[in-house]
Amino acid sequence: MIKAQVKRHQTILGVLVILLISLLGSVLQGCQLENSGEQSNLLQQTSSYGPTSTPSQTAGSLLAGLAANTPTRISADDYHPAWATFPPPSEDAAITIPEPQEKLDISDEIMVWVLLGSDTEPPFTGRTPSIHLLFIHPRFSKASLVSIPGDLYVYIPGFTMQRLDTAYPIGGIETLRDTFAYNFGVRPSRFVLAHPGDFQWLVDDISSIEVTVFYPLPHVCGGIRAGLVEMDGALALCYASFRDGMDEIDRMHRQQQLIRLIFDKFSRDGNLVYLPLLYANYQGWVKTDLALEELIGHIPLALRLADTDRIGYYMIGWEQISLWEVPGYSQAQVFLPDQDAVRAVFQQAIDEIMIPEPLTSHVQTLEAQLTAAYQATFEIVPTPTPTPTPSPSETPIQTETPSPEGTTIDIESSPTRTLTPYGYPP
Repeated sequence: MIKAQVKRHQTILGVLVILLISLLGSVLQGCQLENSGEQSNLLQQTSSYGPTSTPSQTAGSLLAGLAANTPTRISADDYHPAWATFPPPSEDAAITIPEPQEKLDISDEIMVWVLLGSDTEPPFTGRTPSIHLLFIHPRFSKASLVSIPGDLYVYIPGFTMQRLDTAYPIGGIETLRDTFAYNFGVRPSRFVLAHPGDFQWLVDDISSIEVTVFYPLPHVCGGIRAGLVEMDGALALCYASFRDGMDEIDRMHRQQQLIRLIFDKFSRDGNLVYLPLLYANYQGWVKTDLALEELIGHIPLALRLADTDRIGYYMIGWEQISLWEVPGYSQAQVFLPDQDAVRAVFQQAIDEIMIPEPLTSHVQTLEAQLTAAYQATFEIVPTPTPTPTPSPSETPIQTETPSPEGTTIDIESSPTRTLTPYGYPP
């Protein structure tokens, strides 16, 4: 039965990369309802910093407060002392470039990963509307996930002021790391980039997920009712990626919901035993600088993180941003960050994982499940007993071995145990 499941799902379960995928994939723009004017030039210029709207809990009040602003264009040739340690802008900015943020107060023990979801299938490089920053404290077995809107308007070192989701496509992972360091005071050490197909494939491989939908969505994804809904890959992708206008915060809530569900499903029933197969299966599709050996070394940590309340979920929401319309014909909109408020969210996420807490007995259950799953990947393969071949005189051939008493005994072949791991050629 186990072999059949492995063959059917191929290399399905394994959590670290895919959590990140999931997590990631969960944020792809499959059936997103965005303003078509925003899909133009990646480096489209915007106007001066000075929104007339006030941050609010709802997108409706923000939209009501929108007003046009007169652009104040900043020349790339203007000297700015902050550019001494970061690449200066290559194009004029239509907004005053803010000062770089000071480094966050973060322990050297904490690992920082960035999880990205692309809106384009390979080999093309598209925007990354799904952006999650993951802080992991291995010794305390705690983590924090901070979701960040892709439309956040920031300085991209070496380019200009632009949406955060354009940093990777225009400059690669190092430009994205510089962008995080400049605007948030933290530089990710590892990254994972997934595509829409990766996420859909993942959900189908784990035989769907059951999602609690808090309010009905009759006009999207073919209609989704409220309540417990079983979702296959296509429906989960649509649920995680669609956006009603600029209501990015609601979309991030849905993405985090799926991240929790997928991580929970991966961590149970010993599914992490398939991590090597999973890594090989997604290699060449998912982009990452995490080596397989490093991921395998983090499996015990993943089990501990699956304990109750070991992962905190945060986001840059309406209290930290304001909605602003780009001047011009496009009528595109972006989010302007309140830098102090954004920094406070990151620091809170870091401070929370610096508080040690005891593990519960649930970890022992997960460890026992993983041990049983590993043992079940081996089977006893009996070797058939050789049949004696009669000689022309029909006298059985015997192999005689002298015993200590000088007598002879017949050597009878017996079955031998051969441990054969599933998923590999015998």
